[in-house]
Amino acid sequence: MLSPEEQGRLKKRATMLALVVGLTILGLKGAAWMMTGATSILTAALDSVLDNGIAVVNFMAVRQALKPASRSYRFGFGKLEPLAGLMQAAFIFGIGLAVIVESIDRLRHPVALVNADMGIGAMVLATVMMIGMIIYQRHVVRCTGSLVVRADSIHYQADVMMHLSIIASLALSHWLTASWIDPVATIGIAVFLMWNARTIAADALAILVDKEIPEEDRKKIRQLVLAFPQVANVHDLRTRSSGSHIFVQLHLELDGDLTLAQAHDISEAVIEAVARVFPNADTQIHQEPVGLPRDRSWCGGGSSHRSAHDGHHDATQ
Repeated sequence: MLSPEEQGRLKKRATMLALVVGLTILGLKGAAWMMTGATSILTAALDSVLDNGIAVVNFMAVRQALKPASRSYRFGFGKLEPLAGLMQAAFIFGIGLAVIVESIDRLRHPVALVNADMGIGAMVLATVMMIGMIIYQRHVVRCTGSLVVRADSIHYQADVMMHLSIIASLALSHWLTASWIDPVATIGIAVFLMWNARTIAADALAILVDKEIPEEDRKKIRQLVLAFPQVANVHDLRTRSSGSHIFVQLHLELDGDLTLAQAHDISEAVIEAVARVFPNADTQIHQEPVGLPRDRSWCGGGSSHRSAHDGHHDATQ
């Protein structure tokens, strides 16, 4: 796993590259639209304007999110990434609605398509550039788990599908001289973009409202903790993510005869064990003597006992 510093460099590089590629593609689409007058290319050009605006926001959000925690912001700035993703989803949805309105107007007032071959050439070149960008973004997401880069990659994937549809609609409109094909294809593209915006928004909201990390990772944390023979039990495990960081809180049940120093040493060893598997984890531990009533538990009970005879596990662990 990459260090936080290496992950930060990858994120910055990906967001900067997205801005450069986006500006280049915007120029191609703008020229293609002026040459053809196609609403589908206009949609793609508006989408590229949005892409570039989002790329600037993403770059700034990633840079800010990578800053260390401060006295006023103890948990850091990691949630700026999902916030940027949520803004991206809102913009995409808004563009989709505007495009649908424009396409309906074009259906009511048809406009002949010109220079379709030049428009097709420009869209093919833009598509090739996007595919290269997606390949790099997937590499960055695998290495960093960045929500901003993932959201941008999902949007670029939608753009590739959109571009292929535009190329097909331009070809059909040109060969069949049917002016309705272009706006109808544009409406379909807009609906597709809006559906993708829903996925981005759902992922961003999950982090903003502190959804638990994947259950597989929670189980791994419990296994790491219970691997220590001094730990009798672990309960009230709570987790959340913020940017590339995760925050872990849990209760340890220890022998009540241990000294405070001994209990502290065990807790520090547990924290180090979790950090070796989850380098970006910030773990906080509350120590309890075995058998202490848990009427003050924020999860209302439930445990992950080591003993084989205890067969029940609470879903809130």
